Amino acid sequence: MRSVALLGQTAVMVYVWVGGSDEVEIAGLSICIGILALITIVSLWRCTSYWPITDPEFFGQLLIDVLGWTSLMYFSGGANNPFVSYYIVPLVVSAAVLPWRYTWLVTGSSLAAYSLLLYYYLPFPLFTPHANMNMGDGINLHILGMWFNFLFSAGLITYFVVRMAGTLRAQEQEAVARKEDSLRNDQIMAVAGLAAGTAHEFGTPLSTISVLLEELLADEKVSAAVKRDCSVMQTQLEHCKSILQDLSRTAQLTSTHEKQSLPLRDWVAGALKRWAVRRPQVVYTLSCTKDGESPLIEIDLTLTQALENLLNNAANASSDQVEIEVGWARGWGHITIADHGPGMPAELLQKLGKPVVHASDSGLGLGLLLSHATVERYGGNIELRNAPDRGTIAKLSIPLRLASQRS
Repeated sequence: MRSVALLGQTAVMVYVWVGGSDEVEIAGLSICIGILALITIVSLWRCTSYWPITDPEFFGQLLIDVLGWTSLMYFSGGANNPFVSYYIVPLVVSAAVLPWRYTWLVTGSSLAAYSLLLYYYLPFPLFTPHANMNMGDGINLHILGMWFNFLFSAGLITYFVVRMAGTLRAQEQEAVARKEDSLRNDQIMAVAGLAAGTAHEFGTPLSTISVLLEELLADEKVSAAVKRDCSVMQTQLEHCKSILQDLSRTAQLTSTHEKQSLPLRDWVAGALKRWAVRRPQVVYTLSCTKDGESPLIEIDLTLTQALENLLNNAANASSDQVEIEVGWARGWGHITIADHGPGMPAELLQKLGKPVVHASDSGLGLGLLLSHATVERYGGNIELRNAPDRGTIAKLSIPLRLASQRS
């Protein structure tokens, strides 16, 4: 803003100098413009630094504007200069950005400077209303200067205040997003604590059930049908133990920041194969949009669980057909899961992945909450939308990280 104002005053000085007016002394005006230009260059350099700009520092910059503009007005006609009303610009900026006490100080200094310029100034005939300095078409230069000043001030206020208001709105949105992330993390920590306690408590009853099943299978008095049922129960029991072991192993890998590197296509195929064992009634297809060797991806069990949560949601919507598509491009891996269910309401799609989401009558939305949190921890994202014809499409995107690149 200061740069634009200085350009305007420089244009006035050049106009007077080219016109060759002997009644105007432009030396003082030139010195003021030069000093303010130097301060502006230093201020622009300051804006490129990393340490934050505090309210007192910004207030000091506005006082420099008031003092510098007062000096320029003193050498160019004082209050007779139509650009004297530029004092309103730093006042508006202060009101939009700084606390009220700083704004009152800027207001007081601007009012005092304007009042002094009513009596103390060097004559500047170009802007003297009674000099009758007209252009060829009869327009008075003083009136024309007032019009330019209005255009200039209005443009600056509109542009910069709108930008500042947009910045403030963006900061408010970031604060809301941080609050939602904090709430989501609190919920995740609560679920994690509950899961850890439950996994620990499951150990004793699972061991007891395992012993009883072995006794039933060894008992000759038990019928063959019952033994078949016991065999199925024993298989499911071993699966439960495997889940608890994976949970413990994930905690250990997370604490040591260790991950596995697998080809993207192989990881999806392996996760889908394990998931299909638990959902044998689901009909699914797996396709890949790329040929050749699949890029590597670093994963742990939590990312696999996030993928399985999306698969479970698709299977719950329509178990007759679930389509999974794998692809990669420009350093990103994409897994698209499409079902043929009834779709999801638009208002629910906007809330998915946020804290306390009820995705269905029987669920609390914790699966999607955990999936979003896990994928975002990897730097990726999950996009859910309704298909044009029928069903819901979930797209998991995650950056591909080669193990050699990370080392």
